[in-house]
Amino acid sequence: APLMSGGPPGGEAADASEVLAVSFNQDQSCLAVATTRGVKIFSLDAGLECVFEHRMGACRIAEMLFRSSLLVVVGAGETHDMSPRRLKVFNTSTRAVIADLPFPDTIAAVRLDRQKLVVVEARRATIFDLATLATQRTIATARNERGVVAMTADETGETSLVALPAETLLPAFVQTGTKANKANTRGDGQRDGATDSRVASRLGVVVVHDCLNHHAVCEIRAHRAPLAAMAFSSDGRYLATASERGTVIRVHVLPAADERLTKTFRRGVQGAVVRQIAFGPKTPNGGIALAASSEKGTVHVFRLATFEDDDEAVEKNKNASSLRASDPDRTASDARDAEGGDERKTKWQTWRALGVGAASATAKLAGAVSKKLAGAALGRELARSAADALDAEREVATVRLPAVSEGCEAARAKAAARGGFGVAGVCAVRAAPASFAESRVTEDGNDDMARGGSIRVVAVNGDALLCEYSVGLDKNDTCCAVLERERCVARAEATTRVAEAETAKDIVTCGCARGSPLPSP
Repeated sequence: APLMSGGPPGGEAADASEVLAVSFNQDQSCLAVATTRGVKIFSLDAGLECVFEHRMGACRIAEMLFRSSLLVVVGAGETHDMSPRRLKVFNTSTRAVIADLPFPDTIAAVRLDRQKLVVVEARRATIFDLATLATQRTIATARNERGVVAMTADETGETSLVALPAETLLPAFVQTGTKANKANTRGDGQRDGATDSRVASRLGVVVVHDCLNHHAVCEIRAHRAPLAAMAFSSDGRYLATASERGTVIRVHVLPAADERLTKTFRRGVQGAVVRQIAFGPKTPNGGIALAASSEKGTVHVFRLATFEDDDEAVEKNKNASSLRASDPDRTASDARDAEGGDERKTKWQTWRALGVGAASATAKLAGAVSKKLAGAALGRELARSAADALDAEREVATVRLPAVSEGCEAARAKAAARGGFGVAGVCAVRAAPASFAESRVTEDGNDDMARGGSIRVVAVNGDALLCEYSVGLDKNDTCCAVLERERCVARAEATTRVAEAETAKDIVTCGCARGSPLPSP
C-alpha cells in the first residue's frame, strides 16, 4: 500500500495523509509517526495499536520522552504556526503546547532525555535544560542537513551524552577578513589545497559532549567519509557509527575511545544509505545485539561481545595515557618521530648555512613535515582498510523487509518535497517476550535462548509498514528471522475516536505514560 491513509473504522471516508517521518522512543516501546495531518503514536506493547492521534497540521519531526506525555514536534512549513524553524513542546494528556521555540535555521533533528533537549540545525546544535527550556550551550558542527546525532537514553538522568559530527573548519577559516583566512585562500577567493586537506581530515570525526558538565568527553576519528548514523548503547558505554559509504559499522568504547578496542562489523560490500543504528538488550551469553538498517530494505543484526568479563580491557580503556606508555610499538613510533624532528632541525640549519632565506627554509621544512605526516596518515588508513577487509565481523542475521509497492517511490519523493525525512529503514531492537522464549524450547529440553538468545527487530519499510521479527542470534538457528506481526502506520487510526479528552487517556491506559511527570516550563 502507498503512503496514503485509509478510512477510519465504520467505513467513513477520511482525508488522505502521508507519512513524513517516524521515530522510536528511548526504550523502543512506542513509535511516533509524523504525517501531513498531525502526529500518531503506536504502542508496541499493546499489539501495535494506535493509542494517540492529534491533527495539528503537517509535521516533519515527532520525538517522545520515553513513555511520558511529553512530545516534541516540528512542523513541515505548510503554515506559519507549523514552520520547520519552530519547535513545539506538546503535552499529549492535555493537548496543550507547553513551549514554542523559534530558530534561525531549519531544524534537522531533535533528541531529548530526562535532563536535556538537543536541537540540531545545519551548522550547529543547541542544548537546552528540559525543566526550564533555557539555552545552556551552542556547539558548532559540520554541515549536518540530515541531522546526524546520537544521545544517551539514561532513564535515571545521571548521564547525558550527545555525539555530533566535528566541525570541519576551524573558526579562523570560517571568519572572513581574518589574516588566517586570507593566507589560506587564492586570488579568486577559493580555499587552497592546504585548507581543503584540513577540511577532508575532519570528515567522519565524532565529538562526544557531556551535557551535564558542559565539556567535550573525547574526539573519535570514526570514518573517512561524512557520518550517516550514530547510536549510543543504553548505558552510554558504546557508540556505534556509520558513514555515508555504508559498508562498515564501527563500535567505539567510551570514554577513552581507544582505536585498539574499536569493533568493526561488515554491513556489506556495496555502499548503502544507513538509515539507523540501534542497540538492543543484553543476550544470555553476555553480548549486546546491534542492528543497522538501510534504505535498501534490509536490517543487518550483529552481536557485540562486551568487555565486562575482561578486567584488563576495562583498565586499558580507563587509562588511555598509560596505555601509550606501556605499548612498545607506540614507544618506538614516538622515538622515530623524535629522530625525524632532529633530522628536520638539521636540514633547517643546513639551509640557513647555505644562505637560504628564513621564509624559504620554513616553507621547505613545512613541506617535509607535511610529507611525513601524510605518509603516516596514509599508513594508518591503509592499515584500517586492511583491518576492515580481514578482521571485520559479519552479521549473525539479516532481516529483509517486505518489498515496497509500485507507488512508493512517487509517494516518497512527494513526502521529501514536503519536508519529510523518509521512513524506510527506521528500526529498533527489543527483548523477546517471555512467552516466545518458552515456545523456543526444543523437544529434547534444550533452550535456544541459552545458546545465543533471541530478540525482536522492529522496522518500517518504504510503505510505512511496521514489521516485527523474531531473530535468533545463534548462527545455527534454523528460525533466524520470522515475521511475527505487521501493521501499516499510515492507514491506522486511533483506537478510540470520541471526545479529545477521552482520546488523550488512551496513551495512559496502554502504559505509554509511565515515568516522571512533565517538566514545567
